[in-house]
Amino acid sequence: MKVRTVARREAILEVASQVFLEFGFKSASMTEIVRRIGGSKSTIYGYYPSKEALFQAVTTAAGEKQIQTAFDELAAPNATDPVEAVLAKFGEKLAVFLCRADMMATHRMVLAEAGHSNVGELFYEAGPKRGVSNMSAYFRRVMDGGLLRNDDPTVAALQFFALLQAEIQLRWYYQAPPALSDEQIKDIAQRAVATFWRAYAAQPVNSGHEKSHGEDPCSATSDPGPSDPSESQQLP
Repeated sequence: MKVRTVARREAILEVASQVFLEFGFKSASMTEIVRRIGGSKSTIYGYYPSKEALFQAVTTAAGEKQIQTAFDELAAPNATDPVEAVLAKFGEKLAVFLCRADMMATHRMVLAEAGHSNVGELFYEAGPKRGVSNMSAYFRRVMDGGLLRNDDPTVAALQFFALLQAEIQLRWYYQAPPALSDEQIKDIAQRAVATFWRAYAAQPVNSGHEKSHGEDPCSATSDPGPSDPSESQQLP
């Protein structure tokens, strides 16, 4: 029995990623992956028992390679770093990751096929769900420390990601959107954090009054900004 090596596994994931993006999940075949990497089907199946398992491994590997470091920083942040600063730094890194050409292609592929197979579920379980769990753990910690308004940390994580993607997701609908500058990426992250902060900032203990249930925490301070985020990004 051949010894499975890290290099061989990485080679399989790299080729598989290319095949999935080129053909889509449904049309991608283990045969094509074997043809490109060489060897036999038994070799690949020795690492991954099915195409579904291989796709999840590709998704997980992409996250670990490109964005896991940012999540690791959330797990053990410097105690002196303000939450806003931590979120802004993390938001910039995540925005860069989501704007990568291969990530946009992956999201397009998943969205196109999610209604016809379980590829959407596979992708979510291997990637975004893990990110939500990591973000939720961070929010739980800072909420317990009184640094954020106490609420459901998982909902807070979902809402933070949604705010960050609000100005990015529309780019997936264009064939070749122009690249964002570092300054644009930074601005996207800062706007997301500012909106999130207006909703979740910890209230002073003796604030004098409390907002009634259901009152919009952004109503008095939010800046409406451009009605269409694509205007500021000069999309075609």
